Amino acid sequence: MSHILFISHARGIHGAEAVMVQAVSACAAAGARITVAVPSIVPDEGMDEVLKGIPNVQVMALPFRASGVHALRTTLVRVYNRYALGRLKTYVQREHVDTIYSNTSITILGAALAQATGVRHIWHWHEPVDKHFGWHPSMVGLYRRLAQRADTIICISHQQQTEWEQSLGRTLPNAQIIYNPIKRIETRTKAAHEGICVGFIGHFEARKNLPLLLRAFEKLHAVYPATSLSFCGAIDDKNRVYIEQMTELRAPIVNILPQTSDVASFYRTIDILVLPSLRETMPLVVLEAMQAGVCVLQTDQSGMKEIIEEGKESLFFSPEKPDELEDLLSKCMTESYRSRIAQAGQQKALSLVKNQQFDQQIQTLLCA
Repeated sequence: MSHILFISHARGIHGAEAVMVQAVSACAAAGARITVAVPSIVPDEGMDEVLKGIPNVQVMALPFRASGVHALRTTLVRVYNRYALGRLKTYVQREHVDTIYSNTSITILGAALAQATGVRHIWHWHEPVDKHFGWHPSMVGLYRRLAQRADTIICISHQQQTEWEQSLGRTLPNAQIIYNPIKRIETRTKAAHEGICVGFIGHFEARKNLPLLLRAFEKLHAVYPATSLSFCGAIDDKNRVYIEQMTELRAPIVNILPQTSDVASFYRTIDILVLPSLRETMPLVVLEAMQAGVCVLQTDQSGMKEIIEEGKESLFFSPEKPDELEDLLSKCMTESYRSRIAQAGQQKALSLVKNQQFDQQIQTLLCA
């Protein structure tokens, strides 16, 4: 029976953490023994409870941090992580760990551990690597060396792999493309509401390019007063002020909702999802919304272009060209046009859910 050590950068159940939990579940189902190392310095946001429900899984909480994208932080993190590295090195050798899996590119503890123990290292990169994500130039040399040492780097789209290779200045012969698992969303009847509701769900951060959405919606609302806009995400007071300062519109026209695990309920309240990000790797909120029958408008700087037909199953726009989003939103005010995109998108998303191969690919890679 193989023994796999998973190293997580956080303790949530969304985004990259959700992907790691699914990988843990797939490996456990294949009969592997699983240990998951989580950072004790961050609060548990649901991961520990989910992991307890998976057979043959042990959770270890240790003091370590993810590196971030800046050289100084990374240097300090590598020093800070020495205690956890020592504990894990002893554990790996004593418990005969066969494979180390690191979740996200900013989790460099696994790379150091693999180098210290000689154990196979699988590194799952989720982040983009362009100027919008904020990578410091001095980090290129570090990641070039770390990437060479990893046995396999999992990229979540061909576009992401290409961008990393361009940034690092070399190919990644050890890279493998595995699309993220798609969460199945209930497709119940939409909640009744007046007018057309535009929505956004995700983290409130600069690369999500929310000012573009706000400006486009203000122009839309001036022509179509019955429209509304809903945000859903990890919102604190700073984020709320950030949104409110961008527009003169207030509730009930613009609604700011807290992050929720019941994303299906949010999708049932909106008619159009807009993802205006400057760059995305493989945003699963797109496929979740499509399953729920929502018309999706998304950035064309996305790995989603690899699996979704533009103009038929979803609408794409350049985040650098505000007029494109404004024009698409206006077109979506016509119900027949909006419904045609939503229906085609729903059929595509449901077929992808049915035919996804994530579990099998992860089992083949990690449990070999």
